[in-house]
Order: sequence, then C-alpha cells, then structure tokens
Amino acid sequence: MKKKSFWLVSFLVAMLFVITACSDDSDKTSSNDGGEDTGGEGESSEEVVTYQFFDASGPGEDVNSADTKLGKMFEDETGVNFNIEHIVGDVNQKIGTMIASGEYPELLNAEQSTDAVIDAGGFVPLNDLMEEHAPNLMEMYGPYIEYMKRQDGNIYVIPSGADHGYVKPANVEQGAWWIKRDVLKELGYPQPKTLDEYFAIIEEYVAANPQIDGADTIGFTALTYDWRFFALSNQPNHLAGYPNDGGIQIDMETYEADAYPDNEETQRWLKKLNDVNDKGLFDREAFTQNYDEYLAKITSGRVVGFFDYRWQVGQAFNTLDLDDDPYNDYMGFPVVFDEGITDQYLDPAAFVASPGIGITTGTSEEDQIRIIKFLDHLAKEETQKLVTWGIEGETYEIGDDGRYYRTEEQIESTKDEDFRKEFGFTYFEWGWPRMNGLYEDGNAVEPPKQPEVASLMYDDGDKEFLEAYDAETFTELFSEPELRPWYPAWDTPIETGSPAQLYEQQLDDLMKRKYPEIIYASPDEFEAQWNDYKASFEKLPYKEYEDIITESVKRKVEIYEKAQEAVE
Repeated sequence: MKKKSFWLVSFLVAMLFVITACSDDSDKTSSNDGGEDTGGEGESSEEVVTYQFFDASGPGEDVNSADTKLGKMFEDETGVNFNIEHIVGDVNQKIGTMIASGEYPELLNAEQSTDAVIDAGGFVPLNDLMEEHAPNLMEMYGPYIEYMKRQDGNIYVIPSGADHGYVKPANVEQGAWWIKRDVLKELGYPQPKTLDEYFAIIEEYVAANPQIDGADTIGFTALTYDWRFFALSNQPNHLAGYPNDGGIQIDMETYEADAYPDNEETQRWLKKLNDVNDKGLFDREAFTQNYDEYLAKITSGRVVGFFDYRWQVGQAFNTLDLDDDPYNDYMGFPVVFDEGITDQYLDPAAFVASPGIGITTGTSEEDQIRIIKFLDHLAKEETQKLVTWGIEGETYEIGDDGRYYRTEEQIESTKDEDFRKEFGFTYFEWGWPRMNGLYEDGNAVEPPKQPEVASLMYDDGDKEFLEAYDAETFTELFSEPELRPWYPAWDTPIETGSPAQLYEQQLDDLMKRKYPEIIYASPDEFEAQWNDYKASFEKLPYKEYEDIITESVKRKVEIYEKAQEAVE
C-alpha cells in the first residue's frame, strides 16, 4: 500500500522557515521572443515552452525531457518540454514545503501526499480541461472517469495505468517471495509453497554458507524506508491469500473492509520474523538502511531472500541481469501461510485512481491548456506505442501478421539503463498517462507481456530454472487473480485531518516504532511486545478508516455493476 502523508498545522508553519521555491513564473521559459502563442499540437511554431515537473514517485536523475529522444519528438510535436525533478530525501518534507508556501511546479506527482495537496487546494480541477482539450485522454480513461472523481465531483490527478484488457505477465511484476538462484540450485531446486518451507530453505543454506565472498550471509532482509514500509507490513495480507489492497482486507461477499494490523495473521507473521531473527537470519540493518542501501545489498550477492514488489526492486534486478552469472539473480514464489490457501499475488485488471499527475494552482489558464494538450498527445495510441515499444526498426519490429516483436539484440539494448535514459523509456514509460492491457490491434501494451517478446527474453539461465520447475513462464507458478471490481482499496481518497487520515499516520508511526522491538525481542518477550503493540493499535481510530474504505469499495462496485448493465 502506498501510504498517504499527512500534515499537521504545526509542521506546515515550521516548514515556512525552510522554504525553497519549487517554481514560479520565472521557471517557465520560452524561445518565442515575440510572445505569440500558437499553442496547438502539431502546428508549426518557433515557440518552445518549458514547464517544471516534480515527480515524488521515486529517486532518479533530473533531466529536461527534450534531452531524451522521445522527449525531443514530443517537443517538436507539441512545443512543450519539462524539467523533470525527482525526489531527494524525505518526501513529506518536500511536499510539505510546497503546501506551506503555496508554490508548486506546474506539473506535480505528489505520490502518497496527493490527498494533502488536494485538500490544500494545490491542484486545479481537470474536468473541463479534459472535456474541451483532451479527446485522447477522455477516450483512454473513459471507462474510469467516474472512478477518478473525488467527492466534490472533480478530477484532480491523472493516474498512470488505464486497463484495456487483462494480459497475464510472463514475469513477476508485483509481490513475491524472492530467493537467490544459486541457493535454489545448490539445494536441488526446492519449491516453497508455505512460509515455513520458505524460511527452511534460507536456514539450510545459511548454515552451510555463513559467509559469501568474505562477508556475512544475510538470510532475509526487508525494505522499511520512508513510505515504502508497506513492503514489510503487507505480508500478512498476502500470506493469507489476499491481494495488495494495502492495510485492509475486503470481504468478497459483503465488501466490508477489515484493518488487519492487529489480527492473528499479523501476529503470526511477526512471530515468524521473531523466530527468524533469533536464529540470526534476519538482517540487523533492516530498519536503518535507506532505499539505495537496500537495493545495493540485494545486488551484492549476500542476501538469500526477501519479499518485495518487482517494481520496487527493478533497478537492482536490472543490474543483476547485466551480470553474466545466471545464478546471481532471484526467483519469486507465491508463498502463503498454509497449503490450501489460494495465492493472489498477481494483480487483477484494475484502475488505480491515485496517485497521479496534476496541474497545480498558480499555473495560468493558457499554460493549463498547453499542458493538458501535451498530456493528451501522450494519450494517443501511436504515442503510447512510442512510449512502451519505441521506434519500429530500432527498438522493435512488426511481423507480416501485424504482431510486434523484438529481436534478441533489441531486447538486450532496451534493458540497458543508459540506453533507456537516452531514449526516454526511463522517464516516459511510467508516471504519465498510460494504458495497460491490449492495443486496438491486439498487441500487448507492454513488450514483456507479448508472447513473441517473452519467449526471447529468457536466457539459458532462465530456461534452466523454468525447466527445473516445469514451467513455461515464471508466473505459471502463481494463481490467476480473482475479479475484484474495487481493486485496489488503498487508493481511496482520505481527507486530511480526518480520523481516518490520522489513523494511517498514527499506524505508520506505531509500526515503525514497535515492529523493530517485536522482531528483535528475545522469543520469551514476544507476547508482551505484541500485546503492547495491540493495545496501542486498539486506541487508534481504525473503525473510521474501515468505514471510509468500505464506502469507497461499495461505490466502486456500484460503478462497475452499472457499467456491466450498460454493456449488456
């Protein structure tokens, strides 16, 4: 679950004293000295306007979009480019500074702080802009427009990912329990199905290999940094057979939401980690390492196993892919508490309404129109294909049957991080208006989901492990996702300052304080630590949070059912 951030008045006041301006009119530049606004997409114009875009979704190299091949093409077609700035340090502090000052870049992805920016009046409503100037956006997001509206009826952000059909990925893209490949090979390719079996593999390997390349072997590590703490706290949900709805479980029949941070499944998960730690298998730096240190640790070769979402560790995995050693990589498994539980790690067809990118207040009406037209240009299907597939003859080919594919050389080049940055995949592939699923011509939106590409993406090392586990793809070990019209529940808008919002922040604080104490406690102290944590949890306004989520889930189900009736 992507945790939303919350802002206390005292914090906002304090931040006024450390303000660093994000943007103002002086940040926007234009090469049209005459001041003429030709504006329209595809029109000949000497004017190029640069806007500021702050992306809080993750770290990255700051860049002007036109310095990439795709971005330059888009600039030529729209007369617009963006100075893209990525988050450095604490997300809450950076977005808090913007809220406190009222100064924003023209385009903003506030990530988990989206609700706080909306509540502060930081985003302009997009309804009229989309209806009047963005036919491609309206077409792409047409089935999801009602989902995108807040309680006041306004659309403030455009999320990345509008599903147009479900395509099962060939590789694990979401959550999984990862184990180093050389561990699996050494132990005869075991296939863990339960949590106990998973940690038994780790224990056996560490006992036989206490050190790797002269450094202590790390049995199991975890990502707990900043808003990414959910990579540790979500596991009880997955182990019990639920998908990533966040810190909540949804009853499939009643659609009632139940907060699980204090239930028996969470207790069972923490008890397991307490036992694992007692055996010396849990990373002692798990609660002090930052995100970059976590990724570096995974690529070091010292970590036997961890749980995480593929999109969070993609940078580390891409680095490992460049290694000639096929065993210095990881394989993911759909682990559950007990046999008989159906795993739900693969996401169903879904629409995530938040976070997303929004145009901020203070942006002139003229600039709002230019920006929405740029976003509309990205929403064209031919532009979408540039963003996901690239350029025909350079990054992909088209067969006589109209099917898209990549050669082995193209697959390798599109994996290279330097190439991806220069081409623009790194900056445009995600975060902007994007569709998922299938294009009108039947080709997969994402190349790795195209069978013609997936079959060539597997090298000899991949094939060795697929053969060992009698599978054609790495997701074949995972169960098909069940239909959940509300999915995901975690994108429910929460009003800043409400009891539900305070619950999320207080829970986050509680878990970050108590989880280390529970996990690192001696086994005979576990129950006392758990009871102390549970007593603190019971004081939180979790009922108000459950009510908000339940209301949102039922609303989504109602929208879905009405849409189905209209189709029938």
